[in-house]
Amino acid sequence: MMSHPTVASMENPKRATHIILAGSIGSALEWFDFAVYGYLAPVLGKVFFPSDDPLAVTLSSFAVFSIGYFMRPVGGLLLGLVGDHLGRRHMLLVGMMLMGLSSLLMGLIPGYSQIGMWAPVLLVVMRMFQGLSVGGEYTGAMIYIAETSTPQRRGLLSSLATVGALVGMMCGSAVVALLYATMDAPAMQAWGWRIPFLGGVVVAAIGMVVRAKLPESTEFVSDTAPYPWVPMLSAFRLHWRLMLRVIAIVAAVNIAFYIGFVYLPDQFSQRNPHHAGLSQGINAAILVFQAFMVVAGGWLSDRFGRKRVSLVFKFMLLALVLPMFQIAFSGSILQLTIAQIGLSIPIGALMGIQGALLTEMIPRMGRCSLISLSYSIAMAALASTAPIVAAWMVDSKHWPNGPAMYTMAAIVVSIFAGLGARSSDPQKTS
Repeated sequence: MMSHPTVASMENPKRATHIILAGSIGSALEWFDFAVYGYLAPVLGKVFFPSDDPLAVTLSSFAVFSIGYFMRPVGGLLLGLVGDHLGRRHMLLVGMMLMGLSSLLMGLIPGYSQIGMWAPVLLVVMRMFQGLSVGGEYTGAMIYIAETSTPQRRGLLSSLATVGALVGMMCGSAVVALLYATMDAPAMQAWGWRIPFLGGVVVAAIGMVVRAKLPESTEFVSDTAPYPWVPMLSAFRLHWRLMLRVIAIVAAVNIAFYIGFVYLPDQFSQRNPHHAGLSQGINAAILVFQAFMVVAGGWLSDRFGRKRVSLVFKFMLLALVLPMFQIAFSGSILQLTIAQIGLSIPIGALMGIQGALLTEMIPRMGRCSLISLSYSIAMAALASTAPIVAAWMVDSKHWPNGPAMYTMAAIVVSIFAGLGARSSDPQKTS
């Protein structure tokens, strides 16, 4: 094993702050960039996919957005291998470097009017690199913080990586809203859209400096020998059942999140265009409340056990999904707000538990690869497609309760997956 002059420890308060900041700043940046692209999709469509059909422009832009999600499993595997063989610190550094570089280049890409078809091609390539980064960045941060924490504080501290992701989404929304409020359409299309991507480079540079000083994870350094490359296939063969459990656990809460906080506000905005801005503002405010629930979920898991607390909130979510979705579909902005607040309690808590729960479920050999790949598959194949499935059920099949039933089925599968999971941490019984 390569030598490491220092080992990460949360016992020193100053060191703990450094570790948490370094872990969460990457999550904030990656979700800032992802959110910015989504919110700017109509503008980017006009810049990179000129067409007389506005719908075709928007669909083309969102198609490129989806590419980032489908590259996440590849990034999860590649960055996971870096984390397992070279160290968690290197995984975080590579992820931050990829995100910062792709953001910089995305902000500098000439439009279709300047270089023709090369413009959308370059945009696709940059989105692919962003997807690669996201595939390992978020899970890498969760694993790193969880491994450097004591079992008694692991849930609370690892939940802060998820808080970083929510902060990134909120900042992305706020920046784009500010641009729309201060720029006219021609300026926005000409150069305004570049500002958030170029600004992200500054955050990435700060993140690189902070992470360059990180010590290595205690659990990685404590292993007596480095993980060889070839037996990684053996790790997948030996632990494929655990990977399926991770996919089921991750998919359920994120399906609920994407339908509750992406699909439902979008549906409300389409039915009530005069309240579109208000619904997005309320959505952002509720995400702040959800961030508090993320921390609460992590803290509760430290007090009462990961599986026990997770099970309670899964049953709460199972009970709330149908009535909250029905309330949200009623058409009132107040009812949408009530539904999202109700959903935020179990969704936030379950997201806060995930970092510690998954880290303790998966053995150290191949942990980064197994978790990152499983998490990315769940997000790409099931969570990110949930709004599309929900729209198909409601608009094409005229099944208003379809999204709720789909979500509830995923939660039931997640409950059984969690019941059969065993913790790999001998100090923590759940």
